[in-house]
Amino acid sequence: MKKSWKRSAICAAIAAGSVILTLLMANIQFFQLVDLKAQDAHFVIRGPRPTRDILLVEIDEKARSHYPEPLMFWHPRYADAIRAVGAGGGKVMVMDVAFGVNVADYAKENDTLLAGAFAEVAPVMPVVCAFVPPSPEQQQDPRFAVPLNMMASAFGLTAFPNLTVDGDDFVRRQELIEAPKPGVPAESLTRGMALRAAERFLGKDVEVRDGRLYLAGRQIPTDEGRNVTINYAGPADTFPRVSLYDVIQAYRSGNQAQLEKWFKGKLILMGTDDIGDRRATPFYTAFTASGKWTTPGVEVHANVVHTLLTGDYLTPAPEWTRIVALTLAATLCVIAVTAFPAVTLTALWSVVVLSVLLSGTHLLFRAGWLLSTSQMLLAFAWSLLGGVIYRFAMAEKKSSFFRSAVALFVGRQVATSLDETNRIEMTGKREMVTILFTDIRGFTAFCESKDPAVVVDLLNVYMSTMVSIIVKNGGHVNKFIGDGILAVFSDDDPGAKPGDHAIRTARCAAEMVEQVIGEFRTGAGFHSGEVVIGNVGSSDKLEFTVLGNTVNLASRLESLNKDQKTRLLMSEESREMLEGVIDTVYLGAVPVKGKTEKMKLFSITSLFDEARLAEIRAAEHQESTAYVGPA
Repeated sequence: MKKSWKRSAICAAIAAGSVILTLLMANIQFFQLVDLKAQDAHFVIRGPRPTRDILLVEIDEKARSHYPEPLMFWHPRYADAIRAVGAGGGKVMVMDVAFGVNVADYAKENDTLLAGAFAEVAPVMPVVCAFVPPSPEQQQDPRFAVPLNMMASAFGLTAFPNLTVDGDDFVRRQELIEAPKPGVPAESLTRGMALRAAERFLGKDVEVRDGRLYLAGRQIPTDEGRNVTINYAGPADTFPRVSLYDVIQAYRSGNQAQLEKWFKGKLILMGTDDIGDRRATPFYTAFTASGKWTTPGVEVHANVVHTLLTGDYLTPAPEWTRIVALTLAATLCVIAVTAFPAVTLTALWSVVVLSVLLSGTHLLFRAGWLLSTSQMLLAFAWSLLGGVIYRFAMAEKKSSFFRSAVALFVGRQVATSLDETNRIEMTGKREMVTILFTDIRGFTAFCESKDPAVVVDLLNVYMSTMVSIIVKNGGHVNKFIGDGILAVFSDDDPGAKPGDHAIRTARCAAEMVEQVIGEFRTGAGFHSGEVVIGNVGSSDKLEFTVLGNTVNLASRLESLNKDQKTRLLMSEESREMLEGVIDTVYLGAVPVKGKTEKMKLFSITSLFDEARLAEIRAAEHQESTAYVGPA
């Protein structure tokens, strides 16, 4: 597989894995709540929207301060409010006040007075009443027979006031209608207050077809629990409002103009703004301990009504759209992370992709489509993590490759130094080492009669074997000189013991000269001494090398093998460092360029047969007695 295709396949796998992980985590409650919070952010970013045709009559602090009796006995106040709204030309009124029990035993006329107001305005304005049905046992108790509830039920104007809360106690959705029942027509199903109010305001009942709800010919997008997502017009106090006290005062004073100004042609919701009936909505913020940023229950219902009347629904994106969007988000992120070599460009494009994703989900929200921002971010995060891991893995792979390449061409010491310092310096240091030179005997003549390709192949096999022997003994190849090898053994070699570099060199050289590879035979020479090791050259071309007379002497020792009819030669300095660990044989002393005194030559005993050793020892004995005169 080509590198580009392999990379594409890995990136595709990262993107696909990110999408799968995101979809799996979407079923975890924690991430579901995160998803809801991300959805809330869209409302805050979008801000309030204009409203029309809806007015709130609030049972606020002003009303409570003027009417000191308990709320359960406010029937006369509510009756005046109903008449006031009807007189002002209200189109529909919603009473977000439930009457659970008959209060005739405590205030004899209250229930009758309220029912009378309802009956009085019913011909001109429907009044939707909150109603919590009593249990079967309570239905037999006359105390639960509330005249208003019975009249509203007869007119089909009762509705349940319950608000639907999510797991974090926020109100984002609202159940519109009870579950369908076999044999029960849709018109007989109990509605929520908002749906019943919208039906009466539009003059059309909701239709239930194939489990879907349709209002005024338009489908209401609901979940399996018949909940609609509330498209909040804004935070608390977004809808215009008027105090119940002011409404009653205007009605009792006969201020018809004011009543019509408030109510004419509008849908009116009446309820309390008491802290006990406030709910957290998407506009809620935890930066304050007061109830200012929570929304009264009556205003939550107003937002549901507003959503239904405007038809400005928030529709969850289809499943296939969600998967495509997650795949796109993950893919763009992986591309941004892996496509650019520079970290700054990677970071920049990652931010660009993230901005596009966030902006895209928000624009879709404004258009009425809910595409999970948190899931998009989660897919982005997983892809980012996968892309970064892949990027670092590839960087490490490349780094390892280049370290190996540097070590291959200039040696492990240089590679290690570059890796540790991240700098290339033209510096050197003095060090006691053993320098080994090897050469192939008769290589020039061999090359003249062979095809160059064959020569290269054989030479590569030879060099591979020789280098492996050097590495095995802890040395490193400094350079290849034609068919020769320059190797360095020092105390800095991995696993080295102080001063053992000559011993390792001797063992290495002995093994190399005894190797027979095809027609190649090896000669070796080594010398121990001080050298300068470092980078030599310019900023355009550097070479890591060893310098000094030690290198020159090692090279001359190797070249003397031909004259001495040997395969390996070492200097006296190297022999002394062997400390008797390896048996050596003295071959004599010869003049060497660069030294004022003759250079003593030594070799390893095991490399000679008995006949050759006898010849060497005889020559040594003859040399030692040649200058001895008569006593």
